[in-house]
Amino acid sequence: MRHFLIAVLMLLPLTAQAEAQLSQRDYQLLTQAFKLIEAEQYAEAHKYLMEVKSQVGNDYARALISHNLGQVELQRERYGKALGHLRDSYELNALPKEQQINLIRTLAQLNCIEENWSTCASLLEQWMHQAPGKVKGDDHLLLAQAYSRLKKWSKVVKQVSAAINSRDVAPENWYQLKVVAHIRLRQWRAAIREQKRLISHYADKPLHWRRLVSLQLEVKDQQAALATQRMGFERNLLRKDSDYRLLAEMMLQAQVPYFAGLVIQEGVENGVLNPDKKTLKLLSRSWIQAHESEKAVDVLVQLNQLAPSRQSLTRLAHMQIELRDWHGAQATLLKALKHSQGKQARLQLLLGITRIKLKSYEQARHALSAAAADKQLKATADGWVRYLDQISLDSPQAKAS
Repeated sequence: MRHFLIAVLMLLPLTAQAEAQLSQRDYQLLTQAFKLIEAEQYAEAHKYLMEVKSQVGNDYARALISHNLGQVELQRERYGKALGHLRDSYELNALPKEQQINLIRTLAQLNCIEENWSTCASLLEQWMHQAPGKVKGDDHLLLAQAYSRLKKWSKVVKQVSAAINSRDVAPENWYQLKVVAHIRLRQWRAAIREQKRLISHYADKPLHWRRLVSLQLEVKDQQAALATQRMGFERNLLRKDSDYRLLAEMMLQAQVPYFAGLVIQEGVENGVLNPDKKTLKLLSRSWIQAHESEKAVDVLVQLNQLAPSRQSLTRLAHMQIELRDWHGAQATLLKALKHSQGKQARLQLLLGITRIKLKSYEQARHALSAAAADKQLKATADGWVRYLDQISLDSPQAKAS
């Protein structure tokens, strides 16, 4: 914006009309100053203008000197001092009307540079009212930026919309500012609409896709969020570890666990996801919900080698029981019992059932007895004990005795 400002504030030339309003002496003084500025001898021009400032005879000459002192200070990037000189020039109200109006815009820009946001906004509004035919998209954007610093978000929306509409395709940050304004106003649907508009022009930025997903989740539109996340994933834009996890989580919520498992598995195989506890838990959950028992067992074995817990061991045991891997289930349940602190009755019940399948009847009876100590499980455990009694009587060993 500073470079743009310097380009806008041009040296005021000494026209024939100006010469008519100046005394011969004032005209000569100003001519010498202009020559120094045109030669880019800014330090010398500044010194000279300050010396002759009190020597000129009318407000018009003083306004020209102050205006061109401002020009010199702009070229030297001394914006605060430039602002002071240009304000002096404007307040003299001696320049032609068009130049006075142009000064309002320059003063607004300088106030923005100096972070005087309220003054900047007020002056820009004044200038737009007085010179509507000269207002461009950049002016609306500057006003929108000033209002954003003042947290006047409704006014931000109005001005940045005008800026965007002035272009076939606006710069990326213009759309971003509008989205932020809608978010601040908690206008989620409008924010989503503008974020989609941004993506339609700048589709290669992962950040824009992530924000759209976040906004869709904010309004609890899980289906749309999943579609966006999946599209960004398939375009190879959303490929961070967090992107893989989020996509898998949303797929699980959408009840497509098999595809969630494929996503996590791909992330591990590609080296994007570390096969750590968090990853393996999500992958095992996916395969369990997808009824992919063998895949779930493989992952749960890895998980329990890495970070064994009663919960993960119990899940593994359930999968092994489902696959009728009785020996594996027994070993897993014994490990789970070692990792549990209390709450062993349900594990003992599973262990008793497993040992019945292994025909280890006495060990099964012992486990079922421990399970029956729990009031909630007593009826179930007693039922298995009765079943155990029956098959024990029918066993060859019982008949032989």
